[in-house]
Amino acid sequence: MIAVPRPPAADPLAAFTEDEVRACVDFAKPRQRWGLAGYGVDLAVLAALALTGPGRAVVAAAAGLAAGWAPGRVVLAAVAVQAVRAGVGLPFSVRAFRQDARAGLATQRLGGFLRDWAKARAVGLVQPPGWPLVAAVAAVLLVLALAVVGPVLIEPLFNRFRPLEPGPLRARLLGLAATMGVPVRDVLVADASRRTTRVNAYVSGLGRTRRVVVYDTLLAGSGGSTGADDEVALVAAHELAHVRHRDVLWGTVGSAALAAVSVLAVVALFDLEAVQRVFAVSGLGDPLVVPGLLLLVALGGLLAAPVASAISRWAEARADWVALEVTRDPVTAVAVERRLALENRADLRPNRLLVAMFASHPVTMARIAQAWLWAERH
Repeated sequence: MIAVPRPPAADPLAAFTEDEVRACVDFAKPRQRWGLAGYGVDLAVLAALALTGPGRAVVAAAAGLAAGWAPGRVVLAAVAVQAVRAGVGLPFSVRAFRQDARAGLATQRLGGFLRDWAKARAVGLVQPPGWPLVAAVAAVLLVLALAVVGPVLIEPLFNRFRPLEPGPLRARLLGLAATMGVPVRDVLVADASRRTTRVNAYVSGLGRTRRVVVYDTLLAGSGGSTGADDEVALVAAHELAHVRHRDVLWGTVGSAALAAVSVLAVVALFDLEAVQRVFAVSGLGDPLVVPGLLLLVALGGLLAAPVASAISRWAEARADWVALEVTRDPVTAVAVERRLALENRADLRPNRLLVAMFASHPVTMARIAQAWLWAERH
């Protein structure tokens, strides 16, 4: 039996002190309320642009800049809609940044944050326009292309990366990958500390672009410290488990398929006269269709969120279990969950509905309980 520190009441929340729980909850709850408010405002903006006279006038004015060039009218309408959404959503993003800054989680100045925000909005402007079938195929190709070239072209827009330096930790992580039978091109360190104190790691890319990326904040304290290196190894094992089970590949395929189905479904809706009357458009060739399309996509995403979130949580829980099987270190697993929760200000008293709707990872207490369960079985 593997000995794991465990409170007598077997309550995962007891792994934290009352002060730790209070600090995390006091940070997370306002963040959630403002996040939901921003989400609601975004939907309201799309509805206003799609369904009201003033909103349609804004889109029509932007489209009119392209005169009679039909593709240009659609593109300018899309840019206008996204620009309005970005402008209305900016105060919510700034508020989140200021909250991070007050809590000591943000390490960059407001100017740096705004530059990153602008780059993210620019990347978000990429959309597949055109005839329905062409748009659906373009959506699939776009998702696949971003999965392959994203690590090379997009991720460097936000972070600088360096290979994890040679040494015991790098050798340990590469050996771990070999043991798990996972072909990984490299293990990289992202300079996340210039932006945040949060800790994280992830796997990205497909084929020759696949790599495990570790935040330098996660590495802080490692480099000889056995406990810290154990934490990095366990997190890396979790990320390698995603590759082992092809979570990235299946996620990419699923996203591509969903993108194609979404395009075709929305196009089919706009072929209906009733829908055209509601949005006051003549058909897909009308630039005013853009906000309506985006509104329906957003609503569809909201309806699909519980299923997508449940699948994601299942994949994350499986990766946690595989990491435990490989490292056989539930003590470190509990320590990692404590560190992630405290340094990332996780909500230690989560709302069940919000978890079901939007949580991509199991809650902290579930992950600690799983580590305890693994220890009991071994």
